Amino acid sequence: MNFDNSEKAIVDEEIRPNECGRVRFQNSWWPAKCDLDLTFEPGDVVRVVGIDNITLIVEASL
Repeated sequence: MNFDNSEKAIVDEEIRPNECGRVRFQNSWWPAKCDLDLTFEPGDVVRVVGIDNITLIVEASL
């Protein structure tokens, strides 16, 4: 799966540093994590920048 850094997801379950959460992306629920020292709360819009196995890698939405 390739991402153009403009793909957006909505956080459903909190994502904390070094911990997975969950996002809604392309009409499905996905586990998600952020490799940066950031925390995202439910309802936050994030940018999908990659995938690791079945876990989406997300960052703050611009």
